[in-house]
Amino acid sequence: MNRLFYVLVLLCCALFIGVGVASADTLEFTLTRPVAAVFDMTVNSSGVLTTPFTFSPNFGVRLQPANLTVNGAAAPTDFLVFYNADPAIGGGFAIFPSAFSLAAYASGPQIYGGTENAPIFLPGNFSLADGTATTPVIGTYTLTIKDISSVPTLTPEPSVTILLAIGLLAVGLAVLRFKPNFGVSAI
Repeated sequence: MNRLFYVLVLLCCALFIGVGVASADTLEFTLTRPVAAVFDMTVNSSGVLTTPFTFSPNFGVRLQPANLTVNGAAAPTDFLVFYNADPAIGGGFAIFPSAFSLAAYASGPQIYGGTENAPIFLPGNFSLADGTATTPVIGTYTLTIKDISSVPTLTPEPSVTILLAIGLLAVGLAVLRFKPNFGVSAI
């Protein structure tokens, strides 16, 4: 019985160490004027992108959200590229193969921060210029990033449920082992 007790204690400790708060936020990206685009991406509580993406020095941060719409129509084959390649530019954004590219200049806020392998997106408004125009005019486009996360549910993680079950089992075994004697004793 002692050995079982120690195994249960070690298992509870291991599960307790593994318990963590699962938190993910959903950011909605809305592009307006003259081309309209809307898509969502997930980030962790620090704003680091968790939506699957790839990075290459020539292309930047590339991803393909499942819910991208361009000018009101679904664009399942289009993909997005975010980049900070040019020091004079405060970040860029493009949608391919729709073939338009936008740039935010360094004087304004950056579209994303962090590293290229762990980009951080935070809510805000960005005034962008058409990167394909011969004379780009800042403010041609507006990119709005908005947090649309739902209220977290109170569903426990599986490790918490297992930890509770093991705790209840340990209490049950302890009660069985140390049955109180409520009988009458002779004096």
